[in-house]
Amino acid sequence: MPQTVPTVSGIPILVKFSKSMKETVPGGWILLSILFLALNVPARAESGSAVNVSMSSPSIGLSAASARTMFFQDDEDQLERVWGIDFEGNETYSGMTLRNMIALESPSTFRKLRFWNRSGFDFDETELRRDEIRIERFYQRRGFPHVEVTSSVEEGRRDWVRRITFFIEEGEPTIIESVQFEMDADSSVVAHLEDQRDFTRAKERHVMREEQRYQLIQHSDVEGLFQSTLRNLGFAHADAFVTATVDTTGRHADVIITLNPGPLSTFGEIHVEGNETISERRVLRHSELRTGDQFSSQKLRSAQQQVFGHPLFRFVTVSIPEQPRDSVVDISIRVREHALRSLRVQGGVGLEETVRLGVSWQHRNPFGNAHGFSISTRASFLEQRVNVDYYIPYVFNPKSRINIAPFGQRLDERGYLLHRAGISNSFIYQISRETAGTFSYEFTRNREQIESPDVEIPEEDEYYNISAIKLSGYHNQLEVEQYQGWAIRPHAEFSGFLGTGSLRYNRYLLDIRRYLDFGPSSQFAIRNEGGLLTHTSLEELPSNVRFYTGGTSSVRGWQRRELGPKRAILDDDGNFVEYIPVGGKALYNFNLEFRQSLDWLIRRFGVAVFLDGGMVWEEIDEAEISDLQFGVGGGFRYNSPLGPIRIDLARKVNPTDEDLNIYNGEDHGGWFDRWGIHFSLGQAF
Repeated sequence: MPQTVPTVSGIPILVKFSKSMKETVPGGWILLSILFLALNVPARAESGSAVNVSMSSPSIGLSAASARTMFFQDDEDQLERVWGIDFEGNETYSGMTLRNMIALESPSTFRKLRFWNRSGFDFDETELRRDEIRIERFYQRRGFPHVEVTSSVEEGRRDWVRRITFFIEEGEPTIIESVQFEMDADSSVVAHLEDQRDFTRAKERHVMREEQRYQLIQHSDVEGLFQSTLRNLGFAHADAFVTATVDTTGRHADVIITLNPGPLSTFGEIHVEGNETISERRVLRHSELRTGDQFSSQKLRSAQQQVFGHPLFRFVTVSIPEQPRDSVVDISIRVREHALRSLRVQGGVGLEETVRLGVSWQHRNPFGNAHGFSISTRASFLEQRVNVDYYIPYVFNPKSRINIAPFGQRLDERGYLLHRAGISNSFIYQISRETAGTFSYEFTRNREQIESPDVEIPEEDEYYNISAIKLSGYHNQLEVEQYQGWAIRPHAEFSGFLGTGSLRYNRYLLDIRRYLDFGPSSQFAIRNEGGLLTHTSLEELPSNVRFYTGGTSSVRGWQRRELGPKRAILDDDGNFVEYIPVGGKALYNFNLEFRQSLDWLIRRFGVAVFLDGGMVWEEIDEAEISDLQFGVGGGFRYNSPLGPIRIDLARKVNPTDEDLNIYNGEDHGGWFDRWGIHFSLGQAF
């Protein structure tokens, strides 16, 4: 007896296809065929009529519900998937470490949320057996010769889910019983090395010491350590070899470290190739390599970094060419220069500056003496500035440089308009790759216009000179594309030094940041910032010298400079117009931000949640922790090639009446005064 024919949108559908076709035609193709037929059936089809797609018997009826099911399920969904991987018995190495050693993978918690796409993470019985062997080899190379690894596979609530558990019996490790050093050198060389602190330190601190677990993979580490140590001590052709006698039954090993220092070497001829507009003498001066100096691998690395640090060069290698094993070592320096002249145009948008445009022109060697020259301008609705820079890259050594920079600026802040022109002369010393210090002197001629007509400013304060000595530095572990480690930035400014300038004040600022990574996709970022202004009263300080806070890169929830003391602006009739910030002599900010990459969902996309806090006090003795105001919120990040594009939404936790535009008990604001929207290019800190 025939069954009732199901319908789609009221139209009966009958699909016939052979068993062989069912096995070869994807379900998604069948669904598209059904929908196509449903959409093309005449709207006035009579009840009970049927549309037949004849493929061959037997016939199967498809309802709308079954069609929808087929939309979310195809042949790939029927494959067995690895849905979880666990380890038991692993005492020495964590599950996270072992997961990186095997081929099978399981999805993360976030990845499992993508229920509409279960592709990947295929279960393979053969690969599982290989992973057992991989784990065994991993342990054996790390001193566990008798390790045993087995596994079990459990089926989940759904028939395609597989959960894998690896069972590990580590066994007893092999322990280093003795370590001997054999030196292939005469007694004078041995005596010389024994007197070197770096050599004795390497012998004391290398990883293959007595009573430690013997690990085969550490052979190359120990060999590399002693080769590097000997080559830094002048032995350019030094070699090191590690051998061991291992008793797997008694579980102990005897290690022999053989060292062949070779001859003590000095630098021979130093050849420079690729220089076009700069003399060989200046390249050698930047490298600090000298013929006759004792050889050192560290000197070669330092030479490469120092030459590459000059803005003229885009490519630098320092190498040892093929030559006989001798006490004199020739060196080759190869360089490639940038184009002498370059023009750069930059632009950006943000809620504080609205639109920003910058144009700079640079000549990297205008006089053939390796000095640099540039002219740059930048303009936005907030600031317009012109800079001329003359750059002297070598003073006492390649780590020292001088920058001479006359400039002009127009700054339009809420509450005041500043015009200034001056010159800044800076001496910069690069102590290391991560640490530098700057000593500078700046003289500026300033004209400041106060916005409020009801505030009287003494005539002599409208025009003033600032003559200031500035000391600043940084210790910065940040990489080009990644925020990591510590960042410490102190700054001190002393104005009116030796009676120069119109104003006398001391200004101190300290910014400390810490970036903590939790896996490859999560980071917790912390910043503390504090500042003090001394040796003057607030009334004597011009607006641009005072401290302010609030905004996209400080305390979010408040717009630029709007957190802290304010004064009311009234119109000619005494009606309230707005509040504008007045700044202060003491500052404290903090930021706590958790950043989570969502690269698994949308490439280069991420989110963040944060708590910011801070305050500005008009006088130092007024500073109280209880005065701090807080902003809390979250936002989105997109890691574009130019840097993170950031959109944040923050809410003021404890705003004042001034923050909410309440004046004399009357509310002149709105609900949006509790919120701040922030958009910019780059992280907040």
